[in-house]
Amino acid sequence: MANVQLRSTFPAAPPADGGRRRGRRFATLLVAVALLSTRDRSVAAQAPADSIRALQQRAEALRGERRLDDALDLYRALAADATPDFADRFWLAKLEGWTGHLGTAESLFVALLQERPEDYDSRIGLADVRLWLGRYDAAEADLEALDRTHPGDAEVLYRLGRVREAEGDPRGATRYFHEALRADSGHADARAALRRVAPASRWEMGLEYYGDQLSGATASKGGSASLEARPTGGLRWRATATVQEKFARTEVRVGGEVAHPLLRSTELRWSVYVAPGAEVLPRQSYGIGLAHKLPAGLALYADYTFLDFADANVHRISPRLELYAGPHWMLSGRYAYSITGFSAAAEAAGNHAGSVSVGYLYGVTPWLGLAVFYAHQDRSDGATQDSYGLGLVRRW
Repeated sequence: MANVQLRSTFPAAPPADGGRRRGRRFATLLVAVALLSTRDRSVAAQAPADSIRALQQRAEALRGERRLDDALDLYRALAADATPDFADRFWLAKLEGWTGHLGTAESLFVALLQERPEDYDSRIGLADVRLWLGRYDAAEADLEALDRTHPGDAEVLYRLGRVREAEGDPRGATRYFHEALRADSGHADARAALRRVAPASRWEMGLEYYGDQLSGATASKGGSASLEARPTGGLRWRATATVQEKFARTEVRVGGEVAHPLLRSTELRWSVYVAPGAEVLPRQSYGIGLAHKLPAGLALYADYTFLDFADANVHRISPRLELYAGPHWMLSGRYAYSITGFSAAAEAAGNHAGSVSVGYLYGVTPWLGLAVFYAHQDRSDGATQDSYGLGLVRRW
């Protein structure tokens, strides 16, 4: 099948002109009926090849004129043939989607791919329809599979950016739009998308109130403020200041994180925090880790952290898996192994911990979000910890 010029959004609807428009569609159907049907005979048996070709040419002309409803009628007639052409069925699926019949379009693309599983245009078309349906995880899975078989393809990269944009991730969207332009500097849709989302991906400010309760210990509570630079590519950083109250003490910690992309879906991260004179918070902490985005809304993290408390040093290794279920929900599972050396003890102690957390981000506006989370942790020493948080996120 020849490569098809694809559309990223629904084309503009043809102008409504009342009875005249309905008359054109009726005339189109009469032509199709005259060419493709006779009493008591199948279409395949009675429709000559030149008549089929005439209908195909007429349908192509209607597409070019953006008379999508008229073209859809002809492709429906062509698809009713006993042995319909694959290209006709493809265009039928495209037009069903462009005219808003998304469920029908999805079913038609699925049928086409059952026949030709590696057909590029049908795979792109199915991803488009699932994006329009709001089934972002399915669309992303389709596109990531295409990205593996067609690496560096501008159309695929652009659509991955559209998924990120629809999920409320302008930074991820911007990265994919830039990659699409690197693959095809003339990609007008990617360039227009960059102008649309880039202003929303420069800065992010967060305010958070949190609390936690460790079994057998005093509860703590605190707040943090953060500022993050969200560049279109390259180095990303975030600065954070935290105030915590525990054991009738109020302590302050400041620091930040830096991240740099290694590959398209992988980044290297560093962190440094200090709390001078702290007795509860670690006085210093240093971390390094990797983050890797997996298909189906999954992200894998692997971190090493060193924490210097007033009376102990802790080395911690903690892999973590996060699931982003659509644009709002996040579910995380973490395992951590810590080795703690106390200044008053000769030997270090090891401890295993597992935790799960759930979070929800609600977009009040495209620039303002409300985030809530809850986490529960079980440790091998029998202790448990419950944490919660409420925050506001502002982007500009």
